[in-house]
Amino acid sequence: MEMGPDQESQDVKECQVVVSFFSDTPVVGCAVKPNVRVRVEGSVFQPPHSLCCTWYREQVKCSVHHSVLASLQCISCEKLKMPFKKSYHCSPECFVAAWKEHLACHRVMTETINSTAISDHQETKILRSCGSWSDLGSAMVVEGDWVKVGSSETYEPSEDDTGFRLRLESLAVNLSTGTPMSPINIAETNPVITFPPRLSRCMIQLEKFRTICPSSDVTFNVLSYNILADMYASISAEMQSYCPTWALAWDYRQKNLLSEIIEYNADIICLQEVQSDHFENFFKPELTKLGYSVMFKAKKKGVYTEKGEIFEGCATFYRHLLFKEVIRYELEFAKTALPLVDALGPEQKTEACIRLIKDNVAIVVVLEAIENGCSDDGFQTRICVANTHIHANPMHPDVKLCQVADLVHGLEKIVESQVPLLICADLNSLPESDPHKFLVRGGIGSLCSTKETDPLGLYKHLKLKHPFVLVSAYASLCNAKGIEEQHSKKMDPNTYEPLFTRHTPRFSGTLDYIFYSADKMRLLGVLELVDGEMESVRHGLPSAQWSSDHIALMARFRIEAPSPSLRKSSKAIFPRQPWFQPGSSSTWKALNRY
Repeated sequence: MEMGPDQESQDVKECQVVVSFFSDTPVVGCAVKPNVRVRVEGSVFQPPHSLCCTWYREQVKCSVHHSVLASLQCISCEKLKMPFKKSYHCSPECFVAAWKEHLACHRVMTETINSTAISDHQETKILRSCGSWSDLGSAMVVEGDWVKVGSSETYEPSEDDTGFRLRLESLAVNLSTGTPMSPINIAETNPVITFPPRLSRCMIQLEKFRTICPSSDVTFNVLSYNILADMYASISAEMQSYCPTWALAWDYRQKNLLSEIIEYNADIICLQEVQSDHFENFFKPELTKLGYSVMFKAKKKGVYTEKGEIFEGCATFYRHLLFKEVIRYELEFAKTALPLVDALGPEQKTEACIRLIKDNVAIVVVLEAIENGCSDDGFQTRICVANTHIHANPMHPDVKLCQVADLVHGLEKIVESQVPLLICADLNSLPESDPHKFLVRGGIGSLCSTKETDPLGLYKHLKLKHPFVLVSAYASLCNAKGIEEQHSKKMDPNTYEPLFTRHTPRFSGTLDYIFYSADKMRLLGVLELVDGEMESVRHGLPSAQWSSDHIALMARFRIEAPSPSLRKSSKAIFPRQPWFQPGSSSTWKALNRY
């Protein structure tokens, strides 16, 4: 049914478009995605409508008289894709006066395009001339103070927008009549800025291993990085006021993170705090294009936002030209904790469930080298890579230790043969904490059980030893000879670990590690650490240059081919389920009834 004029007028009066930006400062190459909502006075429901959105760029100034608005643009400049700011003039007289110099630029650009087309054998029409006389037919008129640049809800600024404000005009339109339902909402941004330059980090090579590797050995880099899920960065934006709001926007952070990850050129990448939608829509397609195979394990519980429930988890990537997957495992610590809950008395089960059953995960994969990884007798070099993110609450040290012990005991069943082990982890535990000591010392002889550290008396039920010879890659750096002082000053002389891997105004310390089998692998080098005194770091992370509150860790390894006497069949049988089987727990059965 069509509306009459009075009804339309009432709709326009009561209906309002509300626009907000995550950041008022757009960045070149990063899409601006405003939150556009239609609100009706006195109602929580949005009426059926469509949105009409138009983006404008602040009109440019004359390329000659910089303080005067432009009124003409050279058509030839636009055709030749020359820097657009040089093509604008404030008057016909200004345009004609600058023509001689202008024409010289046209010819240079024309010759460049033609020579490129010929050398590249492109099917491109050779440009014969682009503006050879100074009549006003070579210019087009620029009207108004704003120039239309887009007609969708989102807009990605280009280099042409640098230094200028953007304006979004939004209007709600009735779906059935096509008539306006609201006044036009006008929202303006700050001037567009360019993407800041990247800060590079170099590899520190251990001097004692600066030798040529035998062809039968396998060398590779592994990267471990907690990238700070957007679901946490957005929620806690007010806690990160030291970071510019535009640098917290996911469209900026995803580009900066990807650029950083690509620059490290790692063969195996282990990421933590990866949102499931960002994995599917961004990291998976982008890294697949670069030759990586991908895998992902999300937590079962999400965080509720305006966009619905969002999940995050661990993602592992590896170069498919260097490795192939032998077997993959997914670990949910909420399930591995259930046998421990069953071991406690009936009066403790409820409290134990609340304390122990946490939604942390790990993803484990056995990889087989397919380049220089096969010996004369057909032995294939393999490596087991574990990627995990342990429970964060500092008031739950017993939960952290339980999860780490569960992970390691399952790994024991996987790597019984001569398979080197790598653990890339955000342990959420400091150096010399119980989880850290358990890993690097092969176990813990005795633990002091107190109300604070072990309120449920769990420690007596834990198997606190393992057979692995695990070493922290960065702790190995501290013991290496020939390391420059600029690198050693970023290490803690007491723990031999980095001074920090997570750095915010509220907390600065080491939570992230790369552990490796020191008896089966050789550490060749590590990625240099970040200097806490740098301007881009000292106020806290994330920052404009570093897009996570953690720093990336990377190590380079060599796996030496074992002697024939130590080799086992390359057809080693791996267990189907090295961790807890849900069907064996009465607690699990009870929980699943609800």
